[in-house]
Formats: sequence, structure tokens, C-alpha cells
Amino acid sequence: MNLDNLPLVPQLRRLQPRAEGWGIGGARILLGLMWLANLHWKVPGDFGKDNGGGLYKYVAAGAENAPLAPYRWVTRELILPNYVAFGWFTLLSETVIALLLIIGWRTRLTALAGAALSVPIMLSVLYYPRADEWSWSYLMMIGFHVLLAAMPNAGLHLGVDGVLRRTADRARSSLRALGVTALVIGLAGLWVARSADFAGEGVKLLGSDNGFLRDDKLVRRWELKFVWFNPLWAILTMVCAVLLIVGARRVQAAWAGVAGFGVLALVALFQATYDYVRDDGAVQKIATGSNVAIWGGFALAGWLIARRSRSA
Repeated sequence: MNLDNLPLVPQLRRLQPRAEGWGIGGARILLGLMWLANLHWKVPGDFGKDNGGGLYKYVAAGAENAPLAPYRWVTRELILPNYVAFGWFTLLSETVIALLLIIGWRTRLTALAGAALSVPIMLSVLYYPRADEWSWSYLMMIGFHVLLAAMPNAGLHLGVDGVLRRTADRARSSLRALGVTALVIGLAGLWVARSADFAGEGVKLLGSDNGFLRDDKLVRRWELKFVWFNPLWAILTMVCAVLLIVGARRVQAAWAGVAGFGVLALVALFQATYDYVRDDGAVQKIATGSNVAIWGGFALAGWLIARRSRSA
């Protein structure tokens, strides 16, 4: 029996490459979002050392409980005495990995870096005393990165790696798509910042462990913890996004949008932390790494795509 003669089979086969591309690209972006969602609790300053929480509690636990003696020695003798420098290295390296995986640039190399960074994370939490970490999740995390690194087309779908191989006309279309994506994120951030009353006036959270109060009842929201916005920063995100969209026709506008996102990323990087007021009245300090990754990603992707769109 010739399956090609069955209805829809030829059409499904033509759709297969596109479906595979969306699957690979979507999985890569999801992996990047996983890194992004875990940046907020690597809080610059002491990175949890003074109160024994945050990043510090896992590093200290690794120094005592990690299954490999050499790793315990390195953590105890080298990392903990230089802990603040290690905290900055962790925050910045995870920010870069999140950024590059989400935009899909230098994907295979980034995936290898992600796999390497996942190993000490796993060793630190494998025998964490509270036993609230599932060790298999970290093994899957390492395997996912290795699998992505083994794919020659890992960054070609929904990523800058693929855009840079296209014609200048296709690159301009991708620049427009990048701007639309940024515009949607800005609109979502504006909606959350204006409608939710779970944070202080300085910043609003897109995703929260604590939720917010409505009619004196606690309402739980997403626990994704991706990007923090106040209305002004949401509007600036939308302005830069519109410039990228216009830049598909006028490259000068694209450069302006790229510069705008770059400035936002630098401001967030040097600001280092946000304070927000939880629903119980406590002040929570979180890192700005997720904002740096998102805005920096739009700046880098916009620059690379705009440069490609100008080539013959």
C-alpha cells in the first residue's frame, strides 16, 4: 500500500520540516526561559551570605554535602572565601546563557556552556539537607543542553543563527517579527504593572510566588518570575519595539531601537536589584538579571539582524 496516495499525507510531509523547526526552536527558547526565571533570586550585594539564604545556602550546602570530595574542597577552599565574586560570576553567566538561548545565537556553544554550568548546580543541590530538590531534574537539564549542542540546526529555527543565513529581505522580515515580540512583552508588562497591586510603586512583577490581594483575599498569579516592569519601563520597551518594526524599512530606526534596548539593559545591570513589597507587607529584594537578559537580548538580536538586513 502506497501511503503517499492517502489523503493529506503529502501535505503533512511538506509540513514536517516546519513542525520540526518550531519544535527545536521552541524547546531552545523554553530552556532559555528556565535560566531566565531563576535569575531573580541571585541577588547582588552579598548574594544571601548575611542571612544564609538565596544562592549562598545552596553553595554552602554543596561544600558540606556534595557527593564528590574534590568538588567539596573547591567549594570550601576557593569559592566560599571569594563568594561575592562567585555570586557575580553566577549571575552574569546565567544571564548570558539565558539571553543567547532565547535569541538563538551561537546556540551550540551556549548549550555546551549551559551543560557545564548545570553540573556544579546539580552537585550543590543533590544532597541538599531539606531534600526539596529533585536530582533527576538536573540530570535532564544537563542532557537537554547536550542534546541541543549536538543539533547542527539548533539555532536555525526561531533564532538569530537562522536569520543570519537568510537574504537581506528575509532579515528585514525577522527584524519586524522581533519588534512585534518586544511590543507584546511591553504590552503585557504594562497590563500587569497597571492592574496588579502586589508590588511597590517602583516595580511590578510579571509572575509572583506571593500573588496579590483582591477584596482582602490572596489571589495567586503565575510563578514564572520572568520580567519586572513599572509602567515607564514597559512604555520604553514598547517605544524601542516600535523602532525595530519601523527599522524593517528604515534601518536608522532599527539602530535607535537597538540603542534604546541596550541602554535599558545597562541601566538594569548597574541598578543590580529591585525592592518590591509583598502582599504580607515585607520588602523583597530581587536581582535585575532577567531584565538585563530580555533587553540585552533584543539589543543584540536587533543589532545582528539589522546589520544583516543591510548586506547585499
